[in-house]
Amino acid sequence: MYMESSPRVSIVIPVYNGGNYLKEAIDSALSQTYPNIEVLVVNDGSADGGETERIALSYGDRIRYLEKENGGTASALNAGIDAMTGDYFSWLSHDDVYYPDKVELELEEILRSGNPASIVQCEYDFYDEASKTYTPTDFHKYYSKEQLTNSVFTLLQLQIHACGALIHKSHFARVGVFKEELRCTQDIELWFRLLHGQKSLWVSKRLFMVRVHPEADSRRYQEILDRENAHLYYEFVRKMSDTELASIYGTAETALCRMIGLIRSRNGIEEAETLERRLRECRKRRSQNEGILGFQKKLKELCGGKEKEIVIFGAGQYGRRLLYELVSRQYKAACFMDNDPLKNGVQIDGVPCKSVDAFIEQKEEIFVIVAQMVCTEAVRQMKKLGFPYVITRWEFDGMMIRYSP
Repeated sequence: MYMESSPRVSIVIPVYNGGNYLKEAIDSALSQTYPNIEVLVVNDGSADGGETERIALSYGDRIRYLEKENGGTASALNAGIDAMTGDYFSWLSHDDVYYPDKVELELEEILRSGNPASIVQCEYDFYDEASKTYTPTDFHKYYSKEQLTNSVFTLLQLQIHACGALIHKSHFARVGVFKEELRCTQDIELWFRLLHGQKSLWVSKRLFMVRVHPEADSRRYQEILDRENAHLYYEFVRKMSDTELASIYGTAETALCRMIGLIRSRNGIEEAETLERRLRECRKRRSQNEGILGFQKKLKELCGGKEKEIVIFGAGQYGRRLLYELVSRQYKAACFMDNDPLKNGVQIDGVPCKSVDAFIEQKEEIFVIVAQMVCTEAVRQMKKLGFPYVITRWEFDGMMIRYSP
């Protein structure tokens, strides 16, 4: 039983033109099993004929409603932080959904730790509007709890999600708030300041849903997102010594391979080349490379004890990132596989892309890595067609980290 003195949690929902999903988000915030919450909806100058305002005002005094001139997501979040009366901040995007026990379970984890300022993260579901399928993250199956709670590990892995954290207000006094000049990456920039050198907490349960749909900012502003991501992740790694990277990933080489793949897939060529030089210097200091041999052995085991050609299912950003990370590990993917007919027959980053049908006759001879944000439908397709050697990008990534390059 929670007392009146229990910490208050402020759920901040920044929204621009939210007529599509805002009601579902607000309903999920108000349905939290933890009672001591406030819900703040910040209308970032919507231009939808008053639809966003109408939805928000329909809740009356059950929520707090703020309006401001359009300034971007970071400015809306900062307005919410300025206005919140809670002890903890929780961000809910207007197109995502909290599960009922999200706040309660995260706050329990914080209070159990004995440190009210602990930052907590959790698992979540991707929901694909197109296929109507859910893809669970289940990171705890592929990484140890020590990894998931170690400094910026989840940030460098691209696993942390803005809506999954619960943040004590004292951290904003410690590191500041969101940088409003960043259009698409204001979250990851702040997470670095919050988590760098800190231990966090982890709830191994899926506590919210991320909606994948064509109108999401991450898709509408892809070029801006790529540019900001490449620069920010390069700056993150540049600020970290090889010793610090090794304390998070086991070896600096593992971390650098990961970041090179990410930054190259975001077209950060010069930044990636700088990190490749750093990677070569790290490798010079090692007398042997047992990690590569262990990685090769594990791949062979997954392929039934035989050598197979690697085919990456998904020629988008996740697939390209995996391609470059394999190159950093002295491996080469033979081909991309994709259901998009516009990509079939095209060379993507020097690697051919073919349709799924093109591999039917040779399915026993290839090892398929499904490298998509939402993997469920692709894995189902592979199983239905009888491809025997299939792994998701998360499973494969967890394996790669165990074997230093």
